[in-house]
Amino acid sequence: MIDTVKIAKALSDPIRYKMMLMLAQSEEGCCPIPGEDDQRPGLCNCEFMSALGMIQSRVSYHMKELVDAGLVKEEPRGKWKMYFINTKTLRQYMEQLTQDFAL
Repeated sequence: MIDTVKIAKALSDPIRYKMMLMLAQSEEGCCPIPGEDDQRPGLCNCEFMSALGMIQSRVSYHMKELVDAGLVKEEPRGKWKMYFINTKTLRQYMEQLTQDFAL
C-alpha cells in the first residue's frame, strides 16, 4: 500500500519535483535495473549535481526523501548511486488520487 500523504509531501518540494521530471524524461540512461521491464533509464547522482548546481549531500538528502516515499529506486555504483523512477508506485499514486477525488 502506498502512502499518498508521504508521496504528496515528497513531490511538494520544487527541487524534488524537478528531480522526478529529470528521471521521467531521461532518455540516455546507461544502466537499467536487470529484470525490470517497465524501467526508464536511470540518472547518476553526479548528473543531478551538475544539472541542478547542488553539492552531493543536498542531492542525497532530496533523493532520500523520494526513495523513502517509494517514488525512486536507488542502486549503488562504485562511489555514486544510480536513481530510477519507480513507475509502479507513481501509477498507483495517480490511481489513488483519481479514486480519492472522484475524478
